[in-house]
Amino acid sequence: MATASDKQDAAPPIEEEAPFPLFKESLSYQAQLLARFTQNDYMARITGTGIAPAQAYVLGELWFDAPLSQVELARRLDIGKATIGQTLTRLERAGVVERKRVAADRRVVMVHLTEEGRRLREPLRVAAIDQSDMLEDKLGKDKATELTELLKQVNQLLGSAWPHAVAD
Repeated sequence: MATASDKQDAAPPIEEEAPFPLFKESLSYQAQLLARFTQNDYMARITGTGIAPAQAYVLGELWFDAPLSQVELARRLDIGKATIGQTLTRLERAGVVERKRVAADRRVVMVHLTEEGRRLREPLRVAAIDQSDMLEDKLGKDKATELTELLKQVNQLLGSAWPHAVAD
């Protein structure tokens, strides 16, 4: 049985450091939440279209500049070849895009919008504008613009520091 003198000789308890202090206040955690919440909000706004947010981003690139090669789409969206391939397969099944090999170089696959893909432009555009307007109303236009610019800077910084980060 321990005596009072044994307790006095014992080392004081060591306070353990939190394994990841203040992680909820970190930029990476907050950015992850921002991505999830904005994507969920956008998904709710476009539910009737049958298109997922990641698919809408692919369509957005094609609305600006179609047709595009599958490789160019992956580069513009900073995603891997396998990811763009899977996304395009889903869009093809939905009848929104079609892929065609270039006759002069059969290795190159060009992605074309179908009539259905062109029809989706307006509802997806309106949903993006509505989300942006809501955030500007709540945050103020200057803060929303500043946040977007800061996120672009962070993404550029981390993307250039870790060019291998975009992988499947």
